[in-house]
Amino acid sequence: MSERRRNENRIRQRSTAACDACRARKVKCAMPSDGSRCSICSNLDIECTSIQPRKRRGPKNRYVQTLRIELDGGDPIEENDITERPSLDLIAPDTVLQNITSDWFERIHPVAPIFHPTTFLRRIADSQSTGDCSASFLLLVASVCAATIASLPRRSHLYEGVTVERCISLAERFKLWTPSTDITLEKTLALYNLCSALHHESGMDAPFVHRLMAEAACNLRYMLHYKLDSMPFLDQQVLKRVYWLAYAGQCTFDIHGRPLIVLRQPHDHVNALLPLEISDEELLSGPDSSVSHEDYPQTCSYVSGLNALSRLFLVWQSSQAITIQSMENLQQHIEQAQQVLANLPPELTWHNEGATTQTQTPSEFAFNVQKVNLKITQLHIRSNLLEQMNTIAKDEQLRFTPDAIIHERRQVVDELLDTLYRVPKEIFDANGYSVVPKIRDIGSALLDELRTGSHGRTSQASISLDKLLAKLEELDMRHVPLTPS
Repeated sequence: MSERRRNENRIRQRSTAACDACRARKVKCAMPSDGSRCSICSNLDIECTSIQPRKRRGPKNRYVQTLRIELDGGDPIEENDITERPSLDLIAPDTVLQNITSDWFERIHPVAPIFHPTTFLRRIADSQSTGDCSASFLLLVASVCAATIASLPRRSHLYEGVTVERCISLAERFKLWTPSTDITLEKTLALYNLCSALHHESGMDAPFVHRLMAEAACNLRYMLHYKLDSMPFLDQQVLKRVYWLAYAGQCTFDIHGRPLIVLRQPHDHVNALLPLEISDEELLSGPDSSVSHEDYPQTCSYVSGLNALSRLFLVWQSSQAITIQSMENLQQHIEQAQQVLANLPPELTWHNEGATTQTQTPSEFAFNVQKVNLKITQLHIRSNLLEQMNTIAKDEQLRFTPDAIIHERRQVVDELLDTLYRVPKEIFDANGYSVVPKIRDIGSALLDELRTGSHGRTSQASISLDKLLAKLEELDMRHVPLTPS
């Protein structure tokens, strides 16, 4: 062995046998051969010892840690559970949390009825009073807060600094993204809500939005196939409701030309998957129960509006399920979309068109939120199908847009303007940012008329476009301009 090799071994041995003081200071320990104090300890005039246990370098072996805990009779826990206990205080103070959840149930719940209000709010109150909160429920509440904040930006002053970013940070700290051995309804609801929040905040092209949407869709398909029959009645209905909300979101992505994650298969039985149109009281006791629950007063059901929304998107998906698109197919599905809203129950049909938010009861306000959501969605679908018809006309080398398409397009715009100028702004705000891209998409069709129509047509289109832009400026806090592509 060469002299250099012997010196390297000697240095390595001395480094491995460093005394406690040198290891703590992370300096080289020069231990004399007689085993007395090293040079550092001698210079500092301190005791030179080697009694402290040595730690392995590198990250902790989580697998070994888990095995040791299991062998000791405990439950495997994450490091975050040791250092930070789940608490709703991590989201916001009680009063702020109450503001956010109140806004959720007053403004968002009508179009996304995925919780039993009394049960959910009581569970929050119990967690706040006892301090006992599971990580799963903490993340669920955080996701509700994120979705509310993103959907209602005009009311952010009531939320005292609670942001979508804070809620996402909580999800990361408590390992929502970490693959687990079980797929639960609470986790799926949290994923869906956070996906909705990030969609509003970052746009539908954000990679994280697609990731969350894909994971939520996989969870939904799994639970519907493997767990539905064994779930309590309330959870079954909630699962079906969030399934159709996710389906609506995916169809909206498809309409805007984004990649579609297949959630519904052609062989799925639609009627079996649609949730029952029942009240909150029936949601607790089951639709056939005659038991009275005094703590849960009889309430109206918003599921009829959700099912109508689902049928609109079923019409859209059906319109695209054809190898070669045709004028006849598109016209047929435009008529089907109109028929969906023609068959709505009384509570979803416009009666008192002049009602203001001050004169409406809470249930009337909630149903008006649903009416606007349904109407804007139907107009968006009709407008998109009309533009597909216009594309076919151009492919057939027609110089001008056919009169039938112009007439139908103008009818869509007139109905949109009537809705925009008839309905109070508070009802549009309650629908959140989701209606704004739909309105902008409909308005972009007017640009085609401005480019290709005759003088009389372009004059009318210009007037309509000005009216629409004025309302968009009022509704869209982001103020994204509508310009030709």
